[in-house]
Amino acid sequence: MPLGAPSYLIYLAVFTAAAAGCLVGAWRAYRRVSLPGVRRGLIGLLLTSGLWALCHVGVLLSPGLGLKTALYETGLVVGFGTVFAWLWLCSAYSGRALHRRPSVRWAALILFLAVTATKLTNPWHGLYFSAKLSAVPFRHLEVNHHVIYWLTSGLSYALAAVGFFMLSEPLRRAQVGGGKLAGLFGLTALPLGANAVGYATPYLLDLSHEPIGVAAFALGALALRGNPSSGSQKESCLEEASRAGREARPSLVLSADGRIRNYNRAAAELIPALRGGTSRGETSPEGTPQEEIAGRHLEEALPRLARALEVETMDREEGPDGEGPDREGPDREGPDREGTGGDMSVEDMLDEGPQQKETLEVKGSGGESRYYRPVESQAGPGAGRLVVLQDVTERVLRRREQASRLEVLFNQSPDMINVHNAEGRVLEANPRFFEKTGHEEEDLQGMKVWDLDRSISREEALELWAGMEIGDRRRLEGTYRRKDGSAFPVEVDIRRLRMQGKGQFMAISRDITDRKVAGRKLQRERDRLETLFESLPSPIVRCRAEGGRATVEEANPAFAETFPVGREEAEGQDLNDLLVPAGQKDAAAEIDRRAVEEGPVEHQVRRVAAGGEVRDFQLQVAGRQPEEGPPEIYAIYTDITDRKRRERRLQRAEALFQNAQDALFIVDVESGEASDGGASGSRDGAARERGEAPGEGGLSFSVRRLNPAFEEKTGLESEDLRGQDPKEVFGAEVGAEIEEKYRECIRRGEPMEYEEEVPIGGETTYWTTRIAPVVASGETQMIIGTARNVTEDRRREETLREAKEEAERAKEEAEEAKEEAEQAKEEAEEASRLKSALLANMSHEIRTPLTSIIGFAEMLGREAAGLELTEESPLPGYASTIERSGKRLLLTLNGVLNLSKLQAGQMEMEAGPVDLSEQARLAAGELRPEAEEKEISLELETGGGPAALAEAEIVAKADEGGVQIVLQNLLSNAIKYTDEGGVTVRTYREDGDQEDGDQKDRDQEDGNPQEDSWAVLEVEDTGIGMDPEVAEVLFEPFRQASEGLSREYEGTGIGLAVTREAVAQMGGSIEVETEKGAGTCMTVRLPGVEGGIPTGD
Repeated sequence: MPLGAPSYLIYLAVFTAAAAGCLVGAWRAYRRVSLPGVRRGLIGLLLTSGLWALCHVGVLLSPGLGLKTALYETGLVVGFGTVFAWLWLCSAYSGRALHRRPSVRWAALILFLAVTATKLTNPWHGLYFSAKLSAVPFRHLEVNHHVIYWLTSGLSYALAAVGFFMLSEPLRRAQVGGGKLAGLFGLTALPLGANAVGYATPYLLDLSHEPIGVAAFALGALALRGNPSSGSQKESCLEEASRAGREARPSLVLSADGRIRNYNRAAAELIPALRGGTSRGETSPEGTPQEEIAGRHLEEALPRLARALEVETMDREEGPDGEGPDREGPDREGPDREGTGGDMSVEDMLDEGPQQKETLEVKGSGGESRYYRPVESQAGPGAGRLVVLQDVTERVLRRREQASRLEVLFNQSPDMINVHNAEGRVLEANPRFFEKTGHEEEDLQGMKVWDLDRSISREEALELWAGMEIGDRRRLEGTYRRKDGSAFPVEVDIRRLRMQGKGQFMAISRDITDRKVAGRKLQRERDRLETLFESLPSPIVRCRAEGGRATVEEANPAFAETFPVGREEAEGQDLNDLLVPAGQKDAAAEIDRRAVEEGPVEHQVRRVAAGGEVRDFQLQVAGRQPEEGPPEIYAIYTDITDRKRRERRLQRAEALFQNAQDALFIVDVESGEASDGGASGSRDGAARERGEAPGEGGLSFSVRRLNPAFEEKTGLESEDLRGQDPKEVFGAEVGAEIEEKYRECIRRGEPMEYEEEVPIGGETTYWTTRIAPVVASGETQMIIGTARNVTEDRRREETLREAKEEAERAKEEAEEAKEEAEQAKEEAEEASRLKSALLANMSHEIRTPLTSIIGFAEMLGREAAGLELTEESPLPGYASTIERSGKRLLLTLNGVLNLSKLQAGQMEMEAGPVDLSEQARLAAGELRPEAEEKEISLELETGGGPAALAEAEIVAKADEGGVQIVLQNLLSNAIKYTDEGGVTVRTYREDGDQEDGDQKDRDQEDGNPQEDSWAVLEVEDTGIGMDPEVAEVLFEPFRQASEGLSREYEGTGIGLAVTREAVAQMGGSIEVETEKGAGTCMTVRLPGVEGGIPTGD
């Protein structure tokens, strides 16, 4: 170590002194600075500065380059930390509290870590600084700073400048002397000057001299002391300036014993004494310096402010009842103020808010007064007090205005107002009090509350008042005694207020005589409503609406009679769960919600009534919000089930009236004696018993309604005729006849029918009219009638009379023709007998040789098949042709004979039970070879429909031979006309009349067959089909779908005619459904046999 070099020793001493001074200063700041934020910032600044200086001491003392460089780099890291300690101090000192924000803290931490990482990685990138040993002026570390160093230094000084700006405002407010402030901030310029000298000249080392400047500023700020005469050496001027300067409002700093320590500029501008004026009669020369005020007791320097501060402090220490310790003096009244109160003003009585005694009045430059209230707070342990003057001018003026209004209200209030103390003594009363009670002001001398209100005793009153705090209020009823001894009921609102510094009571009373009378009336009304509630026949229920439920609170007896739940049982349960049918609870809850939120609701609903029956009700629901608790719902149910039924009947009657094809009319019947209190009804009944016309002389008739058919047939409009009598409509003569008919109907008391001539549209028309009386309560109210225009009938009658004469003339001719017809009949019967004989002979004469021919053709075919003939031999073909033609001829002959027998009624058809399924199976078996020969299918389906019918036997009441004829013909036709696909034969049962399809469907759904049932046979093919128009003549003899020489299929066309005749004679029917190219379906229905249906379950 170059101990012989003076410059080395100077550097070592300066940095050592800076480090020691900073560490000692941190300890002193911990002991003396009371503001927590300022204390932490200042301690942090001093500690980091001291550690930085110690790092420089280590750089000077260390022997090698590596250790020197490491210590220097550590110093740079710690030095950058002084920036953030400085910013913490400035933020806390200025009161901005930026250091408390998490975002600011995180930003500072990230910035510090980033810069520190750059410094610590300098050996790798070398962009911060480079160092080497130098021997001039002594062996030391020569540092060459690079770009990152200068950027970091610029950032550090920029952040430091931000701190200076934060400090400037509170220091300016606190009136810190310019010399002190300049000297304090000038210390921070030392490092910049030293760095510049060391960089430009060889006189100083090229090191960072900032630790010296930071230490000098911190120690200088800590060294600023208060005036020794202030009575406190524990708090620096820096902290005083902070406490006063942070306040924009006028502020003073007092020591613990009440001496003025400091104040800000706003306080000096407000209080002349702080600028050098006169205080409490003492004359001071203009321009008295600040130091003459600082250090003096507040009572001596500013007595008015001291008194206001004392009152504010004592008021704050008072108990909740407002009765603090006795304070008598020039601003406090003694107990002798409790007189009659006649000299008291409302402003004196209302001791709420800032008072004249607690405020400091200051005259402005314009002569106006402003009011300030001193607010005091402790700064910390062992520290003084901060007094802030709070501007309450607006509050004081507002309170005075309020007091003025209250004075007017007190004197002009329609209610009685009196003020009494805690002992019950009446102190003050308003004019209304004297007017209502008859007392005068001198009567208040010695008056007690219980002397005035006879409904309360002394003990009760004292107990009531003892339980009330300042601001509490009670409402009760009492009875005031007038001066003349009479009494009247009152409602009293008592409030405990702070008046004249004591807890007193203001009683606002109102005469409630009228209300009591109204209350008694209301009670009687409530009793009446309660009686109605219990006796009304309609169910009424009161519910509590809470949590989406309507909980039953109370129900009347009719509720239990109407619904399936008792009154006690219903209480506490959800009304909707008890009465609402399934699926309608959401709608019921919506009705409850609307009643509570929107007002009364009326709705038609369906509810479960006694016995489980769902009935219609007119529901009226009203909601009410009581003073306490959830909303209430009142529901009234009116059973409208019968009314709804009547309405439906009326609607149907109205529909019939409007849509009737007959002309309908309604005529009102009015009696001239209708106003006799209902006696006309009894007179009508008595007259009817005597056979007289009830009220005959006084009855009048007027048109009420005409239906559209009447208007259409007569050309008269209902609107034009409404209210008119028959004479006005049809003329006097015809109208009189019509009215006479009405009177006769009323006399009879039953419907009557007659014909009449009515002139309409200039023509005489003839009508058949039927009228009937409508009687209600023994009196005919109206006449309803129907009218049918028979004019055309009359004309037809005339025509018929003429025709009758003509008929009589033709009768003789007819008798002659009859004789001729009888003769022709006999001839026709003879021809029929001859035809039958001919057919019988043909049947014998043709069938016998035809059978032989067919037999020989079959035999020739078999013989030819057994011979060894050549392929060109025609013999087999001839035999086959003869056999096929013979059979065809035989079939034709059988068809003609059968048709003839059926038409002549000679074929015996015996009705009996026939198993239709079995007959279909036999017929299908016989004709299956023909189907197979054509390579088409022949299917048989049995059953179908409801289960009760599908399992039953299909038995028809028919002739077995007739059934075979039908099956053979239908299957033969289906196979003949089908080339592709197939033929399906179905048999099944069918109940009911087939012309009533809806009834059939309902019966099938029920599964219960009617007594009238059918056995059905269907033959469906996929053949050529035919046009539906052709199908209409298909059942006529000798008709086919294709006729003429060019027809494609052979046949005589009598098979379906025979089928229809056979089906008809068996009591059945046949239908055809066909479409050309899509096939044909023949459906035969035969009467079913009941025994074919199983009994089942």
